[in-house]
Amino acid sequence: MQKDVLVIGGGIAGLQAALELAGAGYPVHLVTDEANLGGKLVDSSEQSGQAACPWGDQVNISALYLGGNLHASSTVLGSLITRACNNPLVHVYTSSKLVELQGDVGHFQATVSDVATGKRTQKVVVGAVILAAGFSMYDVSQKGEYGYGYYKNVVTSLEFEHLLSESRYRSDCIRRPSDGKCAEKIAFIQCVGSRDVVSKGEYCSAICCMFTAKEAILAKEFAPKTDVTVYYLDLRACGKNFDTFLARAQELGTNYVRTMISEVKEDPVTEKLSINYAAASKPVKEEFDLVVLAAGIRPSTRLKETAGILQIPLNQFGFVQVDPLEPVTTKRPGIFSVGGSQGPLDVPETMSLASAAAAATTRALGKAEGRPGRKPTPERDISQEPVRVGVFLCKAGLAAMGADVNTVTAAAKNQAGVTVVECEQTACQPESIAKLQKLIATQGLNRIVVSPCVLKHNLNLFQETAQAAGLNRMLVEMAAVPAKVWDNNADKATKAAVAVTARAVSDVKAFKPLRWHAEPVVSRALVVGGGVSGMATALALADRGFGCTIVDKASVLGGYVRDLTGSLETQDLKQTVEDLEKQVRKNDKIEVLLNSEAVEFSGRQGHFITTVATGQGQVKTTKKVEHGVVILATGTTTYVPSDYLFGQDQRVITGVEAMYRLADGRLPAKGASTYVFVQCVGSRNEENKYCSRTCCGETVYAATKIKEQNPEAKVYVLSRDIRTPGYLELKYREARKAGVVFVHYDEADKPVLAKDNAGNLTMAVADPQSGLTLNLKPDQVILAVAQTASLEAKQLADLFKIQVNADGFLSETHSNFGTIAFPGGGIFISGAAHGPKSVVDCLTQAKGVAGRAARILAQPALMMGGMVAEVEWEKCAACLTCVRTCPYTIPQITRDKKEMGAAYIPPADCRGCGMCASECPNKAIFVHHYQDDEVLARVETALTEVG
Repeated sequence: MQKDVLVIGGGIAGLQAALELAGAGYPVHLVTDEANLGGKLVDSSEQSGQAACPWGDQVNISALYLGGNLHASSTVLGSLITRACNNPLVHVYTSSKLVELQGDVGHFQATVSDVATGKRTQKVVVGAVILAAGFSMYDVSQKGEYGYGYYKNVVTSLEFEHLLSESRYRSDCIRRPSDGKCAEKIAFIQCVGSRDVVSKGEYCSAICCMFTAKEAILAKEFAPKTDVTVYYLDLRACGKNFDTFLARAQELGTNYVRTMISEVKEDPVTEKLSINYAAASKPVKEEFDLVVLAAGIRPSTRLKETAGILQIPLNQFGFVQVDPLEPVTTKRPGIFSVGGSQGPLDVPETMSLASAAAAATTRALGKAEGRPGRKPTPERDISQEPVRVGVFLCKAGLAAMGADVNTVTAAAKNQAGVTVVECEQTACQPESIAKLQKLIATQGLNRIVVSPCVLKHNLNLFQETAQAAGLNRMLVEMAAVPAKVWDNNADKATKAAVAVTARAVSDVKAFKPLRWHAEPVVSRALVVGGGVSGMATALALADRGFGCTIVDKASVLGGYVRDLTGSLETQDLKQTVEDLEKQVRKNDKIEVLLNSEAVEFSGRQGHFITTVATGQGQVKTTKKVEHGVVILATGTTTYVPSDYLFGQDQRVITGVEAMYRLADGRLPAKGASTYVFVQCVGSRNEENKYCSRTCCGETVYAATKIKEQNPEAKVYVLSRDIRTPGYLELKYREARKAGVVFVHYDEADKPVLAKDNAGNLTMAVADPQSGLTLNLKPDQVILAVAQTASLEAKQLADLFKIQVNADGFLSETHSNFGTIAFPGGGIFISGAAHGPKSVVDCLTQAKGVAGRAARILAQPALMMGGMVAEVEWEKCAACLTCVRTCPYTIPQITRDKKEMGAAYIPPADCRGCGMCASECPNKAIFVHHYQDDEVLARVETALTEVG
């Protein structure tokens, strides 16, 4: 069986899948029809195929919301691109496309051609194919009522991103295209080509709301006096931390108006744009300098052609047809689909799918062959060598700063101890990396400085390059530069570049080599939580041949969805859960411990030891489980409301209870009963500021079911927004067609439920669009309550030495790009423990988690040590300060070194945080790479700069 994999598409989905596979030892052929990697997140068309720095203004990082610190988007994406370009197992084919594919899973023959010439350039044999072809944007000129293509000051969101980029670098305001005047008032119109039957885009494009929120924030941060208004239908901020991001836009002064805009008109004299709409049944007219259209998503231009070559079907909208429960699997074995190829997805979902596709590919192909790598270069002993520093300047980084290359180069050459100064177009590209490696060997360099760069992830790349050339990896320093702090002043930028380079040279001279050693890996996983996510993760790992132990407090597997029959995404939910449980029970590689909990935890990535207590009441037995990774899949809990007469009247129930009653036939009642659903009960408020994500889907499902089973029933849904992204929008349309009435309400004017003396219920809700108050007489009130962090989340966070976020959910490495792992290593998160998720999302993430965890479990040993703490036992008084201080409880007192005892810190377990070294009263502990002389050298440099 052939182990190579063909990945079609160079966007974030393709990059992530390729890197996951390469990390597991599979050779990857990454084909993109664009001139550069990055997909829709990078527009570098002006580069004509030249390598471009993702930091500079010559490359536009698009307005897709990338989570966390939005200004770090370029560094995260840049890291993916750089790692792919420099990974020896990833072969990149730019400006290329697939033109032929023959064979079957395990042995496909693929032919690749040049996009421009059509000439066939490459034939590769692969075992599997991942289609990550991305998407294209709707042609907004088809919506003539908005004037795009006629009015110069009507632009698309991507075009506005260009205006922002241009303005941030070269202006003091956002300038409109027609005459270059400052755009003092800007309007955004949402859902242009989305949720629209006329344009054949009935689905929600999923990314537009966050797309616009990011642009609004950037616009307000750059020009705070700019008046920004967003016209929208529903605000769909469904991901983790997305509502916080929307709140940031509103805090900065962005005005959100719920309305549908029918047309845009231009004043031919002033070129101002007028928008008319209704507010509380009254006509309103607003004039703007600039109108931005949030274009919807469409299939990529070559998807139909590529799908035909791959012989996989497309759905009614032209995206790849997939099973919601197996979202990466196509109809043809060995061919998988991720990202925009299968429809509108936000970034976190795309990243999870990419990891899941990589995991599915490894299962299909079996164990990687582990091709013999290059013979390791012996590390050079530099202890007797004089300091010889090589400085490698990046022209792209200097250009992004606006610094003068010649001045910075001359200053670097005058630094004491500098032997070689090289200036490359882009320091992180393969050609530059190869040159750096060669110069280390030929020029006897024993310290390396790369400057300037904002991509902090690149330090690992430069360290690996030095290591491959026989130089200890810790003798490398990278001048990481904060972006955009020089006020577009070339002199300031040049001085800053000179200063950070000089500082890096001064620091690196004091660096010392560090050592690592191999520690064996226990090829078993501990899965905490036996719901859908936990079971799916355990099964995926067991399929790869790894043992798993599932620990759950409950007496049965399945979690809270165990007794639900269906959801918007699948009608077979109950069957899905039952099938998972049966597979878990009969798999001899999976141990299930119910009525159990983890009570003690120690160890390091690759070899953890967890004590599990099993039993109820006072009688419990304990068991120690040794394992190499931990997967936390503890799910969520249901919020218990205190308003809307919940607990006081049996006619008021939660949405979860309504789902259970639908399952066993207690809902709906016969006759003309009135059902009122109330959304966001306990969500998106001061108590729980996030969106619980699944509530709208559950409500639409339940409301539709009630109308299907009892057409005489009157069903009302009172909501702030209906959040049904992607294809779930079609279900929302079906509910409206079925007769479900949706009424919006404002957070400041919530519905009021009252009970009169006769016991009758009355629900009053103010409709902000009409200005009228609707009075309903419900027979049943159903509250869509929040999903909150599980009660054990904080307990587990303390036990496993990880963090929870402000909402109480387990806090991952990065809310979009690192959604399934924690910084410490070897500990992963799966499903709703990360935040509220649908069953389909949980299943997808579980498979991605299993793939990532398997990469650790498949290794016989991990290299440990390096930047860790060490005790000088002669100075140690065994005072226990380090024992009490260490957040990971790693230091231990031993008598091996001296009779009175001294502290010992196992280098394999140490996390290198430095807490023990900073607190030790005798200064008996130091952290390698941060010893006194190294730290003092950095302090001296900093003080010299200040002086």
